Amino acid sequence: MSDRLGPSLASARRKLGRSLSEAEAATKIRGKMLEALERGEWDILPNEAYVRGYIISYSKFLEVDPAPLLKMYSEETGHLTNRERMRLPEQVVPSRERAHHIPWRTAAVIAGAAALIAIVIWGIGRFSSGPEPLPPVPNLPETSATTPASEPTVAVPAVSTDTPPADEGSSVVGDAPVVGEPFKLKVDVASDGASWLRVTIDGLKAYEGTLAGGQSKEWDVQEEATVRVGKPSSVTVSRNGETLAIPTAAETPQMTITATDPAPSSTQQ
Repeated sequence: MSDRLGPSLASARRKLGRSLSEAEAATKIRGKMLEALERGEWDILPNEAYVRGYIISYSKFLEVDPAPLLKMYSEETGHLTNRERMRLPEQVVPSRERAHHIPWRTAAVIAGAAALIAIVIWGIGRFSSGPEPLPPVPNLPETSATTPASEPTVAVPAVSTDTPPADEGSSVVGDAPVVGEPFKLKVDVASDGASWLRVTIDGLKAYEGTLAGGQSKEWDVQEEATVRVGKPSSVTVSRNGETLAIPTAAETPQMTITATDPAPSSTQQ
């Protein structure tokens, strides 16, 4: 096998006696893209994620291992995978905010010392001023023997009729709040295709990359999931085993599935 990607693909196809038309029909990849792969014309191919998917699907058709071919692609184009990227060094010099930050233990000691000084000063001032004078005896009005004393008044506590506000962030139907239930999200790729995916679970990116044909992934979702699909025709998205419709778009569609609404809302970006 050649040490370059394009000639390696073309040589493997000729050994099997297959044509580009047969490869196009089997892989669902346009013949123009397959021809560009064999010639190494990277400028007319789509982005890196699609090209890696093409290579994996084409390798399955040619019955060869895709790993060496993907490595050739990285070396020839300079596109490195996450494992090939070098880790950036961690920050050694603290930021300006942390450099001027006072540790909480030091702050507690300073506050305690200030409180103790205030108590001592207050005690010294109280001791030097002597005992406080007794308050004067109030003058009580004389009650007449013929006039009965007024009966004491009993205060009745007021009863509030205000309705307590509902908790923010929850939907209320009647008297009961609507709470979403966690669900299981699954993405399957057809055995004869491949697709780039980006999945966000509860606000955090859970996966981004290319799944080859026959592969699948699952996630447990508490509130919301967002799925962006590169090749909708090769991908099936389901929630708790129920297949969801992926919108048709000119480019990569995006769909959002929430815990409170079983019907997914989709957007095109």
